[in-house]
Amino acid sequence: MATQALSAGPLPRRRRAFFGLLDADGWGWAFLKAFFWFIVIVFLLGYIPDRAYYFTVNRTIDLGILAWSPVNFCPPEDETLPCPAPQGAVVPWHPSPPELALPAPGRTDGAVAQVGTKMLYVGGSDGSKAVSDVYAADIVQVGNFDKWQKGPSLPAPRADAAVVFLGGSIYAVGGLDDKGAPTATTYVLTPDLQAGSLGQWKTAADLNLKIDLPEARAGGSLVALADGLLFVGGSSANGPSDMVWKATLDRTGKLGAWTPQAKLAQPTTDSAALLNGNYVWLVGGRTTNGVVATVERGFVPNSGAQLGQLTAWATGQGADLP
Repeated sequence: MATQALSAGPLPRRRRAFFGLLDADGWGWAFLKAFFWFIVIVFLLGYIPDRAYYFTVNRTIDLGILAWSPVNFCPPEDETLPCPAPQGAVVPWHPSPPELALPAPGRTDGAVAQVGTKMLYVGGSDGSKAVSDVYAADIVQVGNFDKWQKGPSLPAPRADAAVVFLGGSIYAVGGLDDKGAPTATTYVLTPDLQAGSLGQWKTAADLNLKIDLPEARAGGSLVALADGLLFVGGSSANGPSDMVWKATLDRTGKLGAWTPQAKLAQPTTDSAALLNGNYVWLVGGRTTNGVVATVERGFVPNSGAQLGQLTAWATGQGADLP
């Protein structure tokens, strides 16, 4: 008796993966799974421990991704700065506590200089006339300073003088006397850093040096160069001046006489000046026509026959203040 043979039956259905794009038993899906777990292992053993380390030693954490996070890892003192704060960013300004205010009465037209761990407020005006008072405060490691204490007074009252630190000494040049007249004096304070004593101010006569300005000036800008001081602009009895003088240090560190340099493009006083590389920048100030936004750039060669001399000033509207 004949019997019917069994049919081959339906073909087995092969499993599909990754939205049906890959064979679940094929090499493609196997490679994709292996790559996924490789990334997970690297993340677990490398990236997360690395971020955890920085979490314990840094005040901010850069996760390396652009993603919103409900957790703010930045310190509260950053306030409105981006998180993490950009390198070199300045935190918002805040008033200091009343304990750090200058002793009464208030002061204006003074100058600040730092020597070692001490900060000095030199001279200024009490609102009616120039004073000779100097106040000193210790700089503390938390980024602030201590209460102001009475420091060594200037030999004579000075307001609107140019003050800078160079080669271990503080120089106070020019300024207005107590009658409101410009002066040509240069006062020098050389603290004893090892003993912690500020010492006393010395005049050109005390030091037996010809370091007074050639002419009386107030409101000038004083810049510390690598080899001396540069006095820029200021006001004489006749108004703003375009004169620039330089005093060079000798081999013993003593300041020499002031010598003329290239004149400013226009007479300017009450400006801010700074040195950047081989250039001296003079920002803003006041001319015979009033307050200006002009920025002048002076060139100081670092080689050649005119080494260290300010040879020329230049202006450009693109660099002016807004």
